[in-house]
Amino acid sequence: MHVPDGFLSPQITVPAYAVSAPLWAWAARRHFGRASTDSLPIIGSLTALAFVIQTIMIPVPGGTSTHLVGVMLLALLYHPLVAFVCESLVLVVQALFFGAGGITVLAVNALAMGLAGPFAGWLVYHAARRVSEKGALFLAGYASMQVAALLVACSLALQHQLDPRYFPMPPAVTFPAMLLPSLTVAGLAEAAYTLFALSLLRRAKLALP
Repeated sequence: MHVPDGFLSPQITVPAYAVSAPLWAWAARRHFGRASTDSLPIIGSLTALAFVIQTIMIPVPGGTSTHLVGVMLLALLYHPLVAFVCESLVLVVQALFFGAGGITVLAVNALAMGLAGPFAGWLVYHAARRVSEKGALFLAGYASMQVAALLVACSLALQHQLDPRYFPMPPAVTFPAMLLPSLTVAGLAEAAYTLFALSLLRRAKLALP
C-alpha cells in the first residue's frame, strides 16, 4: 500500500504536502487540544495498534503482499482528521525506522491511507448505520481500504503519465496490481477487523465517545 521514496516526483509530492500541512495544523488544533486530554490514552493505544497491524504482511498471488491500515476505528470513534494525524505519525515512524514508505512521499501516503480512506468509510458508516450497525461497520472498513488503494494507484498512474522515469509501470499494470488484492483480500480483512475491534472495544465499556 505504501508508496516508497523515489516513485513520485516533486510534481506530485510537493502539492500533496501543500494540501496536508494545513490539514495537519487544523486537525491538531481542533482535536488534540486541552479538551482532548481524556481521550488521548485511547487514541494513542489505537494508533499503536494500527502501527502493529500495518507491519503484518498478508501474502497475495503474484509474489507480493498487502496489509491492513487499521485507522478506520479512529475515524469512527473520533473524526477522520484524527485518523489522518495518527496515521501520519505511524507513517513517520515507519519511514524513519523501518524503511516503509518515505519522507518525500509521506503526504501522499497520509492523504490516501489516513484521510481519504477513513473519510470514505466514515461517510459509508453514517449512511448505512440505520439499516444495520454491524453491516455499516463492515462496509466502512471495506470502503476505506478500496479508496486508499485507488488513490495510491491513481498517484502512481499519474506519475507514469507525467514522467515514466520515476515510475515506469503503466496504469494497465498498476491498477490491477493495487486493486485486485485490495478488493479480494485486504478489503475483507480490514472490514472484519473494523467490525471485530470496534465491537470488542464497546463490550469492554471503555470511555469511548
